[in-house]
Amino acid sequence: MTYSRDTEAISELTGQTVSTWSEEWRIETEARTVLKMSKQERDVFFNGRKDENGRTVDRGVIGIRGPKAVEEIKATVERLHEARSRSK
Repeated sequence: MTYSRDTEAISELTGQTVSTWSEEWRIETEARTVLKMSKQERDVFFNGRKDENGRTVDRGVIGIRGPKAVEEIKATVERLHEARSRSK
């Protein structure tokens, strides 16, 4: 079986070709996804969610990957937002 899928894309952050299997691409696509979220969705994504009894329903990025990961994602989101603003 042959699989003919293009595995390269142009990064909005750098303007360079990157492998869609790379960590760089994963980070950028995560930032793209966060930019598409509403403020409430972002809050749940980063901080998680609790039920009416205060029990954790979703841990969020901070609970799974820690506060440093949250800061890194937010910085990448800001860089992507700035890159998009410059290209307009």
